[in-house]
Amino acid sequence: MTDLFMLEKYLKIVVDCIPKDGSPFDLQPLLFKLYLDTATVFLFGDSFSALKGETSAEAQQFLDAFDYAMFGSGMQIALGPLKKLYRDPKWLESCHISQKFAQRYVDKAISYRQSLLGRGQSEPPGDRNQEASQQRHTLLRGMAELTDNRVELRNQVLQALMAAQETTAALISNVFFLLARHPPVWQKLRLEVMSIGDRTLDTTVLQDLAYLRKLLNETLRLFPVFPQMNRVSLVDTILPLGGGSDGNSPIYVPAGTMFDTSTYVLHRSKSIWGPDAGDFDPDRWDTFQPKAWEFLPFGGGPRGCAGRLKATTEASYVIVRIAQEFYDIKSYDDREWTGQVQLTAKNANGCFIALTPT
Repeated sequence: MTDLFMLEKYLKIVVDCIPKDGSPFDLQPLLFKLYLDTATVFLFGDSFSALKGETSAEAQQFLDAFDYAMFGSGMQIALGPLKKLYRDPKWLESCHISQKFAQRYVDKAISYRQSLLGRGQSEPPGDRNQEASQQRHTLLRGMAELTDNRVELRNQVLQALMAAQETTAALISNVFFLLARHPPVWQKLRLEVMSIGDRTLDTTVLQDLAYLRKLLNETLRLFPVFPQMNRVSLVDTILPLGGGSDGNSPIYVPAGTMFDTSTYVLHRSKSIWGPDAGDFDPDRWDTFQPKAWEFLPFGGGPRGCAGRLKATTEASYVIVRIAQEFYDIKSYDDREWTGQVQLTAKNANGCFIALTPT
């Protein structure tokens, strides 16, 4: 579910915050605030107004707690079997604050569910205008139509907040990090964006932008937002490969075994991508198509990311709109991309660039 109308509303604030005199700035925090504002509208029906600097004290306390809770969760994933040794009172308190804050919105959603059941309908009455629709069709309310389990709703909405806020913002930041260091790629992207002309920038137009699609794929290849994936075997099983001295024999896997796979390593494997696997080259996607399970920015199988289309559509929209507003880009940071891993990964050094308006 992608609301480009709402995204444009908040993106205009981002554009207004970008220096118009060519001064360097860090784009990454603006993108994370953009997706914080849109994510909280999408999930709760209320924006945190982070871009305007109007976040309430209560919401800021939640954000600080939520950020630390994700850090602690990432630490436990990294520790694997040793996670029971992780003892951090601040992490437990952060989880409690996050859950308590989310519970307030869950209670509202349950009240909404009860009102629907009382009316015997799937939607409350009222005018079907844009504003009413935005207030009515939040993800949390949609989930509450399916269940009244408060714990389940609370956990799901916190998970969705992590996915909606962190992932797409990190992807877009990485795109501009790379564009600022590769002027020819920026010029190719600008040519494609300019070809849009006066057409309305909707999902159909975005899907037709072939070079932008290659750019997103190559960025996700080099800097996957989820650099590792963990799975636990629920039953005793045998995998067809992984055993033997060469890894090509079957291997027995007892129930409870944890698998930790690195998407970052997979996407840079020279055996798959060739000797230039570490290079940034969107044009590689003209001739090379990875096989199944060789390119996994959104996971795969039945547990693949349900928000893949939403993420790529919104990332495409933001990138195109910025390319329409600015004709030149420069990097103002010589540092290499350095991963800051929580449950997702972003550049710990930010995205220091300068943009020149059209």
